[in-house]
Amino acid sequence: GEEIPLFSANAEHSKLCSVLAKEKTVIPPRSECLIQGVPEVSGKFRYAVTDFPSQVSQKGVLVAATLVDLKREAILVRVLNLDNKPKTVNKGAVIAMCEPMVDIVARPQEFSESLRLPLILENLEGLNEEQRTAVQELLQEFQNLFSTSDSDVGSCNITQNRIDTGNHPLIKQCPRRLPLAKKEEKELLVKEMVDNGIIEKSSGPWASPIVLVKKKDGSKRFCVDYRKQNEITMKDSYTK
Repeated sequence: GEEIPLFSANAEHSKLCSVLAKEKTVIPPRSECLIQGVPEVSGKFRYAVTDFPSQVSQKGVLVAATLVDLKREAILVRVLNLDNKPKTVNKGAVIAMCEPMVDIVARPQEFSESLRLPLILENLEGLNEEQRTAVQELLQEFQNLFSTSDSDVGSCNITQNRIDTGNHPLIKQCPRRLPLAKKEEKELLVKEMVDNGIIEKSSGPWASPIVLVKKKDGSKRFCVDYRKQNEITMKDSYTK
C-alpha cells in the first residue's frame, strides 16, 4: 500500500508559465496551424510540454499538447480553429501554458551476454581502434539478434512453411525403443525444448521416430527421422 514517487516533486518542478504569441497571427476557419510563441519567463529547464491555457484569449481555439525545446528562439504551438470564422491571435496574447519537464533517464537493461563482446573483438584483426569501437557499438545495439546459447534459437512469424506431399497417404511411424538411460535423457531434452518454446504438443496424424545422435563432446543431439516424409515431398524446381 506504500506509494513510492519516481522523483521528489517540488514547487519548481510543477511551476507553470505562459506562452505568448510572438507575432500577430490569423488562423483560418476549420484549420490547424503552427504559431510561434515565447515563454513569459525563462527557467532552468530545457524541455517542457505546452497545453491548453486556463484562460483562453479566443474561444473555439484548441491547443495540442506538445513537447518543446525552451532553448530555441521560438516555441511552435499547434493550434486548431474549430469555428467557421477566422480567429486572430494578437501579439503578446497567451496561446498556451508551458509545464517544465524533469529529465528521467531510464538505464538500459544490462545483459550478461554483453560481457562476451570483448572476446569477440579480440578476434577482429586488421581493424584500428575507431573501427573496433564502431563494431562494438553495433554489436551492443543489436545484441538481441544474436543467439547466446543452444536454447536461444528465436522464431519468426512473418511467414509459414508448407510441405506438399501431394495425394500420398499420411505416414505414421511407431517410436523406436530406447534404453532406459536414453529414455530419461530424451524426456529431459523434450522438456527443455518445450520450456524454451522450440516445440509444442501436437495431436496430428503424422508421426516420425526420434533419434538421439551423439555429438563430439559426448552430449546428445535430439533429431527426428524424416526420411520417409522426404521421399514423398514434392520438390520445388528452380530455374537457373
